[in-house]
Amino acid sequence: MNITNNNNPTHKPLRTMKKSLLYLSAFLLALSTFVNCSVKDVVDDLSDTQKALDCARLIEDIDEKWDREDRDCDDIKSDVAKILDTCNDFISEEQKSQLEFYAANCDTTN
Repeated sequence: MNITNNNNPTHKPLRTMKKSLLYLSAFLLALSTFVNCSVKDVVDDLSDTQKALDCARLIEDIDEKWDREDRDCDDIKSDVAKILDTCNDFISEEQKSQLEFYAANCDTTN
């Protein structure tokens, strides 16, 4: 004997609950994707900011080395090469020209 109850109210809420769970899952997936992308952008921006600050410090250091009476030209030329190599995206054309001037005109009698 097969008893069916077509008036069972549990079928409709179960479907609604499954549908709600599906929408919630899709929303959470979209939200986590958005947050991960935003976090990556922020981390990249912070990394670029740190690199720019490091380059500014290197330029300050080389300016101080240039102004010393007992300057080490080999050290200055090495620093110039390093700065031009690693900081190219973070320094201005004027700074690049100044660094190239330091490398080309460095001698211990200046």
